[in-house]
Amino acid sequence: MEAVVFRGPNDFSLEEVETPKCPQKGVLIKVDAVGLCGSDIRTFSSGHKDVTPPHILGHEVAGEVVESDNANYPVGEKVVLNPLIKLCGECYFCKNGLKNHCSNKKVLGTEMPGGYAQYVALPEECCTDDGIVKAPEGFNLDLIPLAETLSSVYSTQEFANVKEGDIVVVIGAGPLGNLHSAVAKARGAKKVIISEPSESRLDMATRFTTTDDFVNPQYGDLHDFVMQETEGVGADVVITACPVGSVQVEATHLLKPRGKVILFGGLPKDNCHVAFDSNLIHYQELVLYGGYAYAPEVFAKAVELITSGQIDASQFVTHVIPLRDIKKGIDLVKTGEAIKVVLKPWE
Repeated sequence: MEAVVFRGPNDFSLEEVETPKCPQKGVLIKVDAVGLCGSDIRTFSSGHKDVTPPHILGHEVAGEVVESDNANYPVGEKVVLNPLIKLCGECYFCKNGLKNHCSNKKVLGTEMPGGYAQYVALPEECCTDDGIVKAPEGFNLDLIPLAETLSSVYSTQEFANVKEGDIVVVIGAGPLGNLHSAVAKARGAKKVIISEPSESRLDMATRFTTTDDFVNPQYGDLHDFVMQETEGVGADVVITACPVGSVQVEATHLLKPRGKVILFGGLPKDNCHVAFDSNLIHYQELVLYGGYAYAPEVFAKAVELITSGQIDASQFVTHVIPLRDIKKGIDLVKTGEAIKVVLKPWE
């Protein structure tokens, strides 16, 4: 089969590799569509502590069961794979509602071969309702890879309790930022403001009716705009949806007292230390939230939101291209021309 093989930082290409066999009591998935994720782009560039080359990345996978030794997943079943493909259910975190921090989890594309390939094989231990979600017959599988990103966004806003009446600032108008805008509005936010320095991404973001105001910080001061819109009070929530440390610092200056910052853009591992004003956080009683992954039930909820049309995934998936053009897809993301790129291994 064809697969994109990662051999080290900035060393990856499409190769012919052996097609995996269907495991005993497992399934073989023909990959129909796989999302190009920002975390994978960082791994392609800088490596990842849990990824040992040569390796096949890709964790936002939708496809069809083509071989099965598992009665729960018959041949022909259309499925979307939860990247947290295997949770132990026995560790402290699994037993205390923190399944995304499972001590023994297996992540598709990290601990096991992923979806930048024509096939993915799942062993019996991964063939559970937590790991495999069935997709409605006839639904466009090109749109379902957005479920992984949506799951992380939804889970984090629940954790931070983004609520009705909040004024929310989102910094970054990529797929994460625009999804945060959509979810915040769905949760009842009074106003959502997006800040983005890329004109092309701002232009794309204007298609989303969930955002109320747009600011390009190259031409206008975001702090002044937020204070003007909040009568000098500040925002309830600021979400940093970009991998820039200075933006995380800036976010703390946009908040009202007891406001919340959601840090949602992972920073490069060689530049991940940020100098916050500790006194500002202390005296303004600010709260900083991280955001990482989601529980299996949240992933299933995200699939439902997309397949039911409550979240219009077609607005977010701006480019569908062959897997062999993955480097073009990465460029589209880096230049801001794309919001979400989906790759097709069979084209």
